[in-house]
Formats: sequence, structure tokens, C-alpha cells
Amino acid sequence: MQVSVQMRRLFSRLILVFFCVVPSAWSADPLARLVTIYRDNFGVPHIVGETEQAVFFGYGYAQAQDHLERMMLQYRDAQGRRAEVIGKAALGERLEFTDHDYRWGGDYLQRLFRAKRDVTENRDKIDPNTYQVLSAFARGVNSYISEHRSQIPGWIDSITPEDIEALQRSDYLRFYSLHDALQKIHKQAYKFPPFGSNQWAIAPFRSANGRVIHVESTHMPWDNRFQNYEAHLIVPGKLNVGGISWFGSPFFLDGFNDRITWSATWNRPNISDVYIERINPDDPMQYWFEGKWNPIRMERETFSVRTAAGMEEITLPLYYTRHGPIVRFDQKTNTAYSIKLPNADGVNYSTGMYLVMKARSLSEFQAALSRQLIPRWNFLVSDEKNIFWVHNGVVARRSGGYDWTKPVPGWTGATDWGPYLPFSDNPQLLNPPTGFLQNCNNPPWLATKNSGLKPLAPVSYYLQVTPNVHRIRKQLIRLTYLTYMLFGIIPIDLSQLFDSADGEEALNMRGERVFQVLSGNAKFSFNDMQSLALDTYVLPADVIIPLLDRAYTGVFSLWPSRQDPRVFRALKELHYWDRRSAPNSVAFTYMYFWGKAYEDLYSSESFGRFTQYARRNINIDSWLEQRRARRALETALERMQKLFGTTRSPGVR
Repeated sequence: MQVSVQMRRLFSRLILVFFCVVPSAWSADPLARLVTIYRDNFGVPHIVGETEQAVFFGYGYAQAQDHLERMMLQYRDAQGRRAEVIGKAALGERLEFTDHDYRWGGDYLQRLFRAKRDVTENRDKIDPNTYQVLSAFARGVNSYISEHRSQIPGWIDSITPEDIEALQRSDYLRFYSLHDALQKIHKQAYKFPPFGSNQWAIAPFRSANGRVIHVESTHMPWDNRFQNYEAHLIVPGKLNVGGISWFGSPFFLDGFNDRITWSATWNRPNISDVYIERINPDDPMQYWFEGKWNPIRMERETFSVRTAAGMEEITLPLYYTRHGPIVRFDQKTNTAYSIKLPNADGVNYSTGMYLVMKARSLSEFQAALSRQLIPRWNFLVSDEKNIFWVHNGVVARRSGGYDWTKPVPGWTGATDWGPYLPFSDNPQLLNPPTGFLQNCNNPPWLATKNSGLKPLAPVSYYLQVTPNVHRIRKQLIRLTYLTYMLFGIIPIDLSQLFDSADGEEALNMRGERVFQVLSGNAKFSFNDMQSLALDTYVLPADVIIPLLDRAYTGVFSLWPSRQDPRVFRALKELHYWDRRSAPNSVAFTYMYFWGKAYEDLYSSESFGRFTQYARRNINIDSWLEQRRARRALETALERMQKLFGTTRSPGVR
């Protein structure tokens, strides 16, 4: 078996390693004597142990050594105890989004969804092998805390295996399930912070050296839950895996070993639902279902909240219907909204991640996902000869006749979920004829060119925003589009038109660029793929520059009557530009200020047309488009002059 490119590169880094051998006296825990942590010149831990438990013990110790306070806040969060550390702001009595915190409802929400409580009450249902790993990781964290007790904040206490499972569970329940459900509540003030990732792989016949090349580029905010931690775990002859975890997790969402490589990107399967509950106007603790009033279950939780005067205790009610937790009451209409989530009572989220991380073949990886313990993610998997991609999603069967992109009636059993669609129904591709697979947070049918995947498969409600709904919207918007075309301008946000369309127009710019480069028959080297991962080609320039050229040389141009030398220099610089952003690129500076000026003058939606796949439909011969382009450039130049004292800088021809 040939060692993968990633492993060779990783091993080569060990040549420059700063040896950080951990002596047997480092901890009272007997697992400490079975593991050694090495740090390479980037500070990444390479953890070698005699047993798997010893390796995960070392992994817990290493994470604690590097990011103890941040990871401990994550555990507190999953426990619903963050307010004990940072005060009432973390309690979150109302479900609301807090910028830069990626949280809804804080401690209250964690208790409402029983993130820790269900794990504690169902500990015996956790897979025994997984529990051993969780236990070993917790022991490593606790060993570090014990050794450094006098040097760390007093609020930090030891963790249990259940805390780690609660963290994995809360990730999926709150961020990846509740996240989707809240969007279905009408007029919900809600916007998820932008993040995503790129992934692609090319088959051996598309590679210059005849080997698979697999690329992953995560785009995650360096804040709270989504911070990545890189590590390499080794049990000689049994385990040899590298990858990245989120703080507090022992498992790699993206990783590789000596047999396979896998990566994940954000996707949007329709995994969660909101139910409208009819509340009894004479008894607000009852809801209507199948012809009778049923009691709303109420529980109470007591929260400790840090205040200037010390700890304060607050007791709050939690409400549930047969569908799940109630997240909103509307007293005016005597209704409530409850949320149903996939695997809501599951306590083996860690098992799903552990099986993925342990897989050493494509079939083992597929078998791990088929357990349906991981509710979502696009997964791209490659081995020595194969590339495989799946739009993974745990989606329940639903009845016809309802719009499953919105809240549905909770008073009828007709909206009850059926069994989950089997893993085999998820959109997936193995070794396509094109020789490449990709997902840059695009719809599943764009995993490769001419994928053969259908927008309405496997069922019409499989995606959060279903293509059939968009087809109706598309027809209406196209009528508006054609009307405006008569006047030479498209003043609408075309992302409405192509967000979930049937073809390549649904690509975002990242996916569009990957398609542009990988389509065809060319072969690519490792350096080519590395360059594509770091690609800075500015796709909107392919329309904006020709538009500016026409604007100043075309029939509607006021040029040459207004020969501003600054405009001439800018046009010349843009004309010879390679259309890539770079720190020393004067042309990109012009393009940046042009875009900001255009957006300020005409709206973000109007500028957004240039960032959409449909930018090629913009009529660059339109006098109105040209007039706007000229005004934006001249405004941009005035702003540059005011800011920098000149529109010229070193490097301008």
C-alpha cells in the first residue's frame, strides 16, 4: 500500500520536530505511562501511545494544554452552565441570535433540548467502545487540570465522558438541527453567520502522477465552537490518523490515514421541522391533537447565574409537546411552535464520528455513515483508486400535501414523521466519468459536471428549499427579468433566480471556479491543485472590465470629451490585469473600490448581480449599465484620491 501524499508530508514535518517527550511522572493516571506527545515545528501534537485509550488520553491532555479555557467553556455551554462563568448574558431566556457567539438561547436552550441530561440518563446506551474513548479523553483533560490547578481559573472543573458526548450532541441538535428549524418560523429574526468549506478530488486518470488528489479548505470562523485543532494519533500497527477536531472533541471531522482521506462541507438537507400547536384558550397548558386536548409537559430547571453580588439562582420552565420542545408562544393567536429534530434523543453522536475516524476503507466509511448517527454534511472520501461523494442527511419520510419548508399543522397525525430515508437514497456518486467530484456548499446535483443527479431526488422535500418551489419563483422572476431587459438593465437580485436551479447557475463563485478549472480533459499536478485551493481569480472581473471598456469607448460613451487621466490609467491597468487579487495589485484596488462605490450608489442587490453565475446575462451594451459603470468608477477614483492623496501607487504602469 502506498502512503498517501498527506501522510508523507506529515511525516516529513517530524524531521523538524521539537521533541517533547512526556515522562511517566507527568500524571498520576496510569495511561500517562503509555503515551508520548511530540510537537512538530508548527506546534501540532503527534501523539504516540501503546493503546488507543492511551492515545486519546494524550489527545485530551494536548488540547487542554493548548486551549483549556475555550474548550471548557464549550463543555459548560453543553451542560447549560455557561452563565455561571460569564453571567446572565449566557442564560438566554429568549431564543435569539447573538453576533459572534453562534448561540440561540444559551443555557436555557441547552436545558430545553436536554443536551446533557439525556446523555446522563441514557449512559448505558452509549456504545461501549466509544465510551472508553470518551473516558480516556476526559482523563487526559482532567490530568492537565489537576497538575495545573493553581494556575488556572477556579471555575474550571473536571469533565466526564458524558460531557464530551453532550458537546457532540449539542453541536448537532442546536447548530445543525435547530438552526434549520428556526428558519421555518414565519418572520423569525434570524440569520446564521456565513461559513462553509470547499472540497474536491480528482481521479487517477485526471492526475499528472496517476494518483488521487483530494483537497479540503475549511472556511470556519475563528470563534467559539468552530475553532479547529490539528493532531496526529498513532498506535503502532493499529491506528495512524491525522486531522482536525473542534475544541473539546476527540474526533476528526476532516482527516486522513494511510488508506483513505475524507472531508466535510456544509449542506442543507431538510432534517428538522416546526409544528404549529393549537393552544387551549381556556387552559394554556393544553394543546390540540387528533380531536382532543392534551397536556403540555412542563419541567423546571434551576440555573446559577454569576452576578456582581455573587451567584444568583433562577428557575425557569421548559415546555414540551409530543413533537418536541416549544420554542415560541403566540398568545394573540393561541398558538405555539414546537420543534422536531432528527435523533433528538440519541446519545451516540460521538459513535458516528468515532466510526468515521476509524474507517480504513471506502466501504467502512460508507457503513459508518449508514448508521445515520451524523445528521448532515457533504462527505468526500478517497482511497488509492476511488473518489466518492455523498450528500449525507438524516431526512424523515413525510406525507404529501404539506409545504415542509414552513411550519406544518401539529394537530394532525398526518404530519407525523415516518422512518428515515436510508443512507442509500442520499445523493451520491462514485468515480464519475468527469474524473472529479466537488462541493463548495452547492446543491447536490452539482457534485460534478452532468452528474445525473436530479434536483427532486430522492424526494421533493429532501432539501431545505425545494427546487419545485423555486421553479415557480423562477418563472415569475423571469417575467420581470424580461420586462426589465427591454430597458437594458436587470435591477433585481438574480440569486433569487438561481439559488436552487436545475443546472450550473446554482453554483456559487467558489463552485463555479472549481467547475471552470476541473471541467474538460486536462491533467493536474499536486501543485496545480494547491494553486486552485489558494486561487484568487476574480470572476466578476470577466464582466465588469468589458463593461467598463464599452462604457468609455462605446456609442453611448462621453469619452473622449471627458478625458480624465485618472480614468485612462485605471482602464489601462484593468485591461492588462491578470484578474487575480494580490497585496500589490493596483488593478484589484481599482476593482475593489469600484465594487464598493457601485454598491453604495445602487444597492447591494444590484452589485450582487456581478457575483452571480448569471452575471453573463448582464447586457454590457446597455446605455444604463454603462452609465452606472462609469459613475461607479469615477466615484471610486474620487474616494481613492481623498483617502490616499493619489489614485496611483507603486506598480501602476
